[in-house]
Amino acid sequence: MLLACQALAGEEVTVDYTYEGDTGVSLASMFGGPISVSEFTDAREIADKQDIARPGKENVTLSGQMPAALIQQTFNQALAASEANLTDDEGNLRLQGELLEMQIEETADGLQVLIRCQLSLNNQGRNAWQAVVFSRVDSEGDDISAAIGKGLDRLVSELFMDDYFLMELGIF
Repeated sequence: MLLACQALAGEEVTVDYTYEGDTGVSLASMFGGPISVSEFTDAREIADKQDIARPGKENVTLSGQMPAALIQQTFNQALAASEANLTDDEGNLRLQGELLEMQIEETADGLQVLIRCQLSLNNQGRNAWQAVVFSRVDSEGDDISAAIGKGLDRLVSELFMDDYFLMELGIF
């Protein structure tokens, strides 16, 4: 569910996002569970980590939540939607992430959102899988919240299309 909120340059944007998609994968029978999603870090070169870059314009400030925390929450919800056995404790399996890039650009038809994250899956202390997951989506209109939601949906799709990630969970 997205709370529509338009913003002018420099204004705050509220993104009330819940992952409601279908990953196309059931993690109910994954090996080594339960799985936890660690707090995501933010490696972007931006002064205020609550901001989202807008090349050529003032940054947009995400109100109420840091972008890295929003992405962590998104992956947690996607794993839950896939029937993964989740835990808040650091279980045997742990998904870790680092936000590398997040920006919004105006296009002729609307907005383009770019999100890039470094993800890793640790299995009992060893790095079992690591990849950069990338999302670039175009959204019609100027609703920044809706555009970010589309970008998050695409980011989840990219993770769940990674065969090596799924193999480490024992899905193949």
